[in-house]
Amino acid sequence: MEKATHEGRSLKLVGVNADEKDMADRRYCAELAASFRRFSSGTEKALRPGMLVQWKPGMKNRRMPDYDVPMMVVEVLEQPVIDTAFESGSIYFRERLNIILGFLDEDDEFCLLHYDSRRFEPYTGIGSE
Repeated sequence: MEKATHEGRSLKLVGVNADEKDMADRRYCAELAASFRRFSSGTEKALRPGMLVQWKPGMKNRRMPDYDVPMMVVEVLEQPVIDTAFESGSIYFRERLNIILGFLDEDDEFCLLHYDSRRFEPYTGIGSE
């Protein structure tokens, strides 16, 4: 097990290569910036009822459906529903639910759920033609 030492306000693991940590920090920051760009790309503005959509990479915050599973836009809400059921420590706190999507569950039942449209993009898989 590595020994930890305090260096200023950060915790440093003794024996960990500083270059490796710097590279890991840079990768994390690059992925964080890329995720923000995907989230705020504006592709959701093109979504209309009847269109097939999919989760943007890294944006899935619900159990279902999985990535690369097409969903149908049922309705784009003019006024988003703001989810108030969760406390501030939850990832769902004040989530802006402004799109209703339909999909088939594991029993082939048609389900409708509310989502934040910024997490979706037009579907590009098989059958999207």
